[in-house]
Amino acid sequence: MQLQEFAVEFLESSLITVDEEKISQEDSITNDILEYVVDSGEVIAGELCHYKVRGIKVNAWNYDEESQTIDLFITIFKSDARLHKVNDREVEDAFQKALNFFWSARDGRLSGKVDESDTVVFDLVQIIEQSRNSVKNVRFFVLTNGQTSADIVPEAKEENGVYLDFQLWDIERVYQQYLIRSGKQKIEIDFINDFNFKLKCLQMDPVSDKVDAYLTIMPANILAEIYKKYRQGLLEKNVRTFLQFKVKVNQGIRETIRGGADMFFSYNNGISTTADKIDIEYEGNAAYITRIENLQVVNGGQTTASIFATSTEKGSDLSKAFVQMKVSVVKHEDEIDKIVPRISRFANSQTAIKDSDFYSNSDYHVAIENFSRSEWVPAKTGGKATNKWFYERTRGQYLDERAKRTTKKEVGIFDREYPKQKKFTKTDLAKYEMSWRQRPYDVSKGAENNFKIFMKESDSDKVVISKQDYHYLVAKAILFKQIDRIVMRRNLGGYKANMVSYLISWLSYKTNRKLNLDKIWENQAISEQLHQVVDQMINIVWKHINAPYKAGMNIGEWCKKQECWLTLKDKFIDLGPLGEELISQSVSNVEACLEVVNLSPQDARILNEAAEVHSAVWFAISKWAKENNMFTPFDRKLVYNLGVLANRKTSFSPKQAKNGLRILKSAKDNGFQQAEAS
Repeated sequence: MQLQEFAVEFLESSLITVDEEKISQEDSITNDILEYVVDSGEVIAGELCHYKVRGIKVNAWNYDEESQTIDLFITIFKSDARLHKVNDREVEDAFQKALNFFWSARDGRLSGKVDESDTVVFDLVQIIEQSRNSVKNVRFFVLTNGQTSADIVPEAKEENGVYLDFQLWDIERVYQQYLIRSGKQKIEIDFINDFNFKLKCLQMDPVSDKVDAYLTIMPANILAEIYKKYRQGLLEKNVRTFLQFKVKVNQGIRETIRGGADMFFSYNNGISTTADKIDIEYEGNAAYITRIENLQVVNGGQTTASIFATSTEKGSDLSKAFVQMKVSVVKHEDEIDKIVPRISRFANSQTAIKDSDFYSNSDYHVAIENFSRSEWVPAKTGGKATNKWFYERTRGQYLDERAKRTTKKEVGIFDREYPKQKKFTKTDLAKYEMSWRQRPYDVSKGAENNFKIFMKESDSDKVVISKQDYHYLVAKAILFKQIDRIVMRRNLGGYKANMVSYLISWLSYKTNRKLNLDKIWENQAISEQLHQVVDQMINIVWKHINAPYKAGMNIGEWCKKQECWLTLKDKFIDLGPLGEELISQSVSNVEACLEVVNLSPQDARILNEAAEVHSAVWFAISKWAKENNMFTPFDRKLVYNLGVLANRKTSFSPKQAKNGLRILKSAKDNGFQQAEAS
């Protein structure tokens, strides 16, 4: 597929999303390009928003608390079904409008000008303004489905103590990412022709029949050029999800290159790489690497990206900086997929990449992926099934698989079998499950944080996934996606992600998880009766999350508090319309397993002790505490909720049980008589 054909198909695919998701063409294009940007590892995520006034515009944004970095995205949308040229002036204007937005928000000039009902933009303005003393890195991305000149991108700079970086993602760069993901553009480094250079190396004695290993010293300026060309395609795909290096250049690397590049080799641990093949030339007894095929950095992504970022700064000189590099060449092609991830895993064992980062290879996720490739969606008309859900176990799998189709007919068959709207990822899965488990405050902490909590609490390797478990998971995905659309159509102005999670958690709680998930799987949709109940719930949840216990508290932060959930869950909602939507049991085997694994003997003892306390005792403590002004409002509410759970014969979590017993003991110590519960 050539660039022109790709551009037309990219636009057509985006228009399908417009119809499916009921969003604007510009938002759809923004979303689709963002998918490639996220897949490349350049950013963690992006949240759509749309703000435009004279001289100011933003289409999406992201704030990463860990690196204290703000990303702002602005889109130049071209509606012509052809490869459209974007002139330099349009790109310059887009960067300037994004810059104007940032400085206006940071200096407080947008306060009072952004409608509070547009909560996505309002939150962004608040974050920029309130983090002016902490955020030191801002990236500006211009996204366009047109073709631009790469030379128009401004150089990174520091201004008023803020490091500003500029990136351009046009259709040509998206196409390049597509080629890399599909394997159509091989990563081939020809050192002689490209750099007029040969890498002197040491070859390890052949002690393994699986790999050949080499040690070499890579000039930093050549490494920067290689990264500039291939970007995240240089990073082993199963790991790069977790590399997520931000625009903030690693300060140590940056300062070493600036102040003493000659010491870089001594100060840095180097990088580990793999390759499919290398060419060696000999001069006397010395061996030189002249060419590497499919080079992949499996450890040292931070180093590689930071060297490149530093090379873009004015006045930087990498001529004296060198990097130690280990190259492992897998001898047998059929073992590449097995050996390379292991090299990556163990090479990263002492870095910030923990074992938990590699859950994509766990039996749990592999099983879900396998079911998603074999389980056809029930046909509504009773005819032949035509499509499936697509579980993206590793980032970019969907694009990978689609890119492997070489003709338009093959792509069309893939799109019909795996519609884009039926794709879901590991972090999506965690949102569905944690919402259903009534943990909206964890979901509100963000996709990556919620996923870490989900995996930490779920010993998924011990769970056997059945076909029914997979059906229930897809049913939760349908529930989440359709409630998301219902909320979106209400045009509430923001906090949609929080709203959806709270709605599902509340629905799960109120129905005691007895919603008929089998019916949702069979129909691939929620019923009209459930739609009606959700419509009623929206008004209550929206009012609730917009009334935090502290006046002026940020709504997003309020949604992350467990108290936000505890003060919502027992509010009244009429479930009468559900009728036959409820069944006696709809908890899957995997749910049951995931919620009881890894209990320590102490946790088990605490749970048993708390379970023996009658619901009337918990209610009596709550009443007694209120009458005597004892305990915090949080504890009073918690003990009341324990009474509700006990009354429903619903199990406590270890945390609930521990806090409940603490409150019970404190109540007795302060004069509460258990006889008061009679």
